[in-house]
Amino acid sequence: MKVNLSGSITGLTCYITTSTLVWGAALRVLPTSNLGIISTLSNDPSISDTRLAAIASSILPDLIHIESHKIPRNESVQTAWNRLDFILANGSTDILGLANEIATSGLIPPKILSFPNSYGKSKFNAPHHTNPSLKRLSIYPFKAKGDAPYSVAEDILRAAIHIPKSFSCDKNKKIPVLLVPGTAVPAAMTFYYNFGKLGRALPETDIVWVNIPRASLDDIQSNAEYVAYALNYISALCLTKAAVISWSQGALNIQWALKYWPSTRDVVSDFIAISPDFHGTMVRWLVCPFLHLVACTPSIWQQGWDAKFIQVLRSRGGDSAYVPTTTIYSSFDQVVKPMSGGDASAILSDQRGVGVSNNHLQTICANQAAGGVYTHEGVLYNPLAWALAADALRHDGPGNITRIDTRKVCKQILPPYLELNDLLGTEALMLVALVEILAYFPKVFGEPSIASYAF
Repeated sequence: MKVNLSGSITGLTCYITTSTLVWGAALRVLPTSNLGIISTLSNDPSISDTRLAAIASSILPDLIHIESHKIPRNESVQTAWNRLDFILANGSTDILGLANEIATSGLIPPKILSFPNSYGKSKFNAPHHTNPSLKRLSIYPFKAKGDAPYSVAEDILRAAIHIPKSFSCDKNKKIPVLLVPGTAVPAAMTFYYNFGKLGRALPETDIVWVNIPRASLDDIQSNAEYVAYALNYISALCLTKAAVISWSQGALNIQWALKYWPSTRDVVSDFIAISPDFHGTMVRWLVCPFLHLVACTPSIWQQGWDAKFIQVLRSRGGDSAYVPTTTIYSSFDQVVKPMSGGDASAILSDQRGVGVSNNHLQTICANQAAGGVYTHEGVLYNPLAWALAADALRHDGPGNITRIDTRKVCKQILPPYLELNDLLGTEALMLVALVEILAYFPKVFGEPSIASYAF
């Protein structure tokens, strides 16, 4: 049994062979036409969740309509933001409903879908890159005493790192920045409309990313191996420390890597976490709304507030930063909750004195544009998030709000380096996430066992 997600968002076309979606519910072979997975789900009598079928049925015509839809030429960032703000403030509370509302809103123009339509086939998302082996330093099977053992072969770990042709940190002395994606969205798609363009704001940075297999829906412990290896590899390649920017689950991957591969702590200059869930989320069912009583994906199980994975990560100092860390989060995060107050999942302590700043958008930019209704994915294009990231990368230690002109930044909806299409493209990530979660197989009925090295 195998799932091969080809990545058509317009028709949400997935090629699935003899797969199952839920326990005991056999899914017939999906067509390769534009009906795709959503159309099939809406008509499949074996799917007992009537809400899933109804919403799935309504999404398809809206996406087909997008193909002929044109965003008015005079559409402004403010106008689009107001429409999006209304949807997010008054809309659904789970990923399926939210994807439907984004599709029906008309906010996603066809040219935005042109990249998501082909992302599954894109070489930028492929985990099979030809990267040179290191000649100066051995980092596998371990770099230093105390590093956890890898369960993934080195050639696979190395091939998952995407290094753009323009990358030349060893020659131009730029800061290497590793981008780590979140749950259910591949790295290139996650950052294409936001931090993938960081070079516009910071020409002194060089961007790379890690293509974690299966859109980070597998065991987070395995996902973290890709991050641990990538950090040591990029640092050795560039002969300097690397910065790392994560979204969502990516922060868990990094924190787990820092905890159980201690060698990585010496090669990370900054850890910038966007919408992180260091304490998991109290509403895991939001991501698997139609499966939460039966089955879900391994990494989603692991991100529950009371998950064993989260408990082990936070134990013995894992709830405290290992390197200078900047966290940025929003009360309006629809995936990770709580995200305000002292119990916010994004918060890390600083028991080791390495430097931590926990930045709540609605507190810093209260009643201002940058403190508005920014979602789980919306923080990726938030102007304060960009200002904090830039500040962290330009100074020792974490991002510091006192060095930022908040009177100016808080009035903005987007940072100067992004535009309307970037906002809309980032919000379209919900459609990608929906496809990946639906297509993932096999679903599991609980979280994976904790690796022996963690005890």
